[in-house]
Amino acid sequence: MQVFNLNSVKPLNNDDMECKTLHKDLIFYLDNEVSNQKRIEIEEHLAKCVDCRSFLSFLKEGMQIIEKEKNPEVSPFFYTRLSARLEEKPEYQVQSQWARLAQPAFFSIILLLGIYGGSRLGSNASFPKVNQPATSSIQMLNDFEAEPIESFLLGEL
Repeated sequence: MQVFNLNSVKPLNNDDMECKTLHKDLIFYLDNEVSNQKRIEIEEHLAKCVDCRSFLSFLKEGMQIIEKEKNPEVSPFFYTRLSARLEEKPEYQVQSQWARLAQPAFFSIILLLGIYGGSRLGSNASFPKVNQPATSSIQMLNDFEAEPIESFLLGEL
């Protein structure tokens, strides 16, 4: 596969302009969608121009890859296996009447136990313990009131 380097740009002359317009028509040429007069002009130019011939071969390779990817090969037994799977009836598991009633009841009981347990945990955490005085932590925070910082600093002078 050829790779065209677009970084090597040459100044355009008349042949380059003709090549540039020809490149636009090469895909239509490959698809046989050009008039006979245009086909003759393209073939005459391709006979003279090596760059355009190499670009045409590059386009042909690309078109072949596209055609190959458009029509993938299918396994010969694909349709028979597919139709057999579609014809199979799925087996449904039948639940008893007791299981259909017990399942929602079981989950309801679990939900109620979770709510009850959460409320018990929340009620224990929201109240302070009875044996421990609550003012000790407040007193520690208010130690600055007992001795202001100014008196401490002025006392050392």
